[in-house]
Amino acid sequence: MRKIRIRIGCAQINCTVGDLEGNAERILAQTRRAEQLHIDIVAFPELAVCGYPPEDLLLKEKFIKDNLIQLEKITRNIKDIVAVIGFVDRDKKGIYNAAAIANRGRLQAVHRKMLLPNYGVFDEKRYFIPGATPCVCTLKTPEGNVRFGVSICEDIWHEDGPAVTQKRLGATFIINLNASPYHMDKITQREHIVRKLTRRYHMPVIYTNLVGGQDELVFDGQSFMMDARGNIIGRAKAFEEDLLVADLEMPILQKESRIPAAVVSHYGHLPHIEPSICPHLDAVPEVYAALRLGLADYVNKNGFKHVVVGLSGGVDSALVAVIAADALGSNRVSCVFMPSRYSSIESYNDARMLAGNIGAEVLEIPIETTYSTYL
Repeated sequence: MRKIRIRIGCAQINCTVGDLEGNAERILAQTRRAEQLHIDIVAFPELAVCGYPPEDLLLKEKFIKDNLIQLEKITRNIKDIVAVIGFVDRDKKGIYNAAAIANRGRLQAVHRKMLLPNYGVFDEKRYFIPGATPCVCTLKTPEGNVRFGVSICEDIWHEDGPAVTQKRLGATFIINLNASPYHMDKITQREHIVRKLTRRYHMPVIYTNLVGGQDELVFDGQSFMMDARGNIIGRAKAFEEDLLVADLEMPILQKESRIPAAVVSHYGHLPHIEPSICPHLDAVPEVYAALRLGLADYVNKNGFKHVVVGLSGGVDSALVAVIAADALGSNRVSCVFMPSRYSSIESYNDARMLAGNIGAEVLEIPIETTYSTYL
């Protein structure tokens, strides 16, 4: 069976809920970078245009309309590359969690998420209608054509998901868009689920995840590519934006069909790219990185300029102050020590030393008078 080399990218970006223009600019910036690297297909996270989770913004008609306007703007600027982009689609029945397949200034196809999660932090059935038809596309190149399926997050977590039909329709690999929140060792769970699917259907999976903090949620990134045997061939950074790139050998399509097609010039003759495989973080660095990113994005995305941390001289407040200074810079952190009759000299000295070590301003506001007033 003849094969061609397809260059695929996972654009792991940090989106902000509601910042439609900013998210669109981020998508276009990564698309331009992908074009410079001669990538054939670049995949973005779930609901990348509007940010995840949009929650009750989805109840606003203007929000849905503006998200579609931004998708149209993005699509017009897609050139000789295929971009798979998460957005909110709609029809007369309602709205959908969807993925756009854009190429050469046109929207070539749309996948609507078929399996909607409604547990834990997910509440998608409140807003979205499930899609009815799995999406399969053909990538046309001068050297031959290949076929791939597109799915979104939960679609891939179930054995009876759209991959069954996509395989039957001739897809040889799956592109899966995600906004999968972090908890300890979540990456191991994700890779276990995807490994079962790749081995069951003998198809590689391109798993693109969101990165960044959004209110109470943190998304860790760690996008990955897995071959048909369940081996990791590339893994993106944890808790950072990244563009993961890999060259995959895919079988050439033998029969043509009326399945939607996207066209690229293709650069299969270029030197092979060896993808990075970023290691899993150990437990303590992983949790610290999650706290740091979550705090930084909560403060910055909500427009706060400065934070205040109360220091007791104990371990808990010391750790909070360290994370704040690391995430935001010590110039944006003020530490406050509020002594009373119960404060020891050791607590006073430790609080002062901690503030000095992280380079933060320290304020002393005695509360003895306030305390005595209530006696």
